[in-house]
Amino acid sequence: MTVAVWGRWALCALLLAPLARAGDGPWARVQRDHALLIGLEGTFPPYSQMKDGRLQGFEVDFGRALAAQMGVAARFQTVLWEHMLNSLAAGRLDVVINQVVATPERAKRFDFSIPYTYSGLQLVVRKADLARFQNAGDLAGSHVGVSSGSNYEQWLRTHAPQAHVHLYQDDPTKYDGLRRGEVDAIVINRLAAFNLSLQSKGELVPAGRMLAREDACVVVRKGNPQLLAEVNRAIGHLQRDGTLQALSRKWFKADIVSRPQ
Repeated sequence: MTVAVWGRWALCALLLAPLARAGDGPWARVQRDHALLIGLEGTFPPYSQMKDGRLQGFEVDFGRALAAQMGVAARFQTVLWEHMLNSLAAGRLDVVINQVVATPERAKRFDFSIPYTYSGLQLVVRKADLARFQNAGDLAGSHVGVSSGSNYEQWLRTHAPQAHVHLYQDDPTKYDGLRRGEVDAIVINRLAAFNLSLQSKGELVPAGRMLAREDACVVVRKGNPQLLAEVNRAIGHLQRDGTLQALSRKWFKADIVSRPQ
């Protein structure tokens, strides 16, 4: 190779190297930075919450175990639910772990892992109103609270179109709205409903049977097969080695991680 040809080749290599580095995908960046940036609310006990000055909960422990199995550290970013998926789409997060359910609309923008928990939608009311509410049909004409932009909102508008829907930005405000009588009922995650009943000492209670099943998945920006494959591999390992079951017993005293038969 002549000096002139070698010079041109070296110049091309130098020019192309940054482009290859910039376009090598989220999984390569996660490996390079040795950190998985995880988005969650931090106001959704017992899944995630701030307590004693630190972030804790089932999904916090799961996020750490997931990242460790992928060979990197977990780095958490708390985000309001209404902004969370947009933050993921904009590249400010690597994944979202926040009891997100795959819907046809979301699947247009994001990819979803295999499920890591199995739960459902649950109606919660004040104890004094328990006899009034047992199913979606009982919500007609009532004021019902739900998280803005969630699959709970979508389900409520579809299955209880005559309900007056109140949108909340976080769970504590929503729970307080029910407690104060701002709404007659709320629709939340079934396991969160049982936890809320314990925390409120029976003042707020689950009503009726589970409204609908929901399987929670880790969310990844669309078109990142390597990262999605690594997430799925790690979840599969945590299922097989008993880590997920142990975390489920720790936070719920029940199995929410085994697929229902």
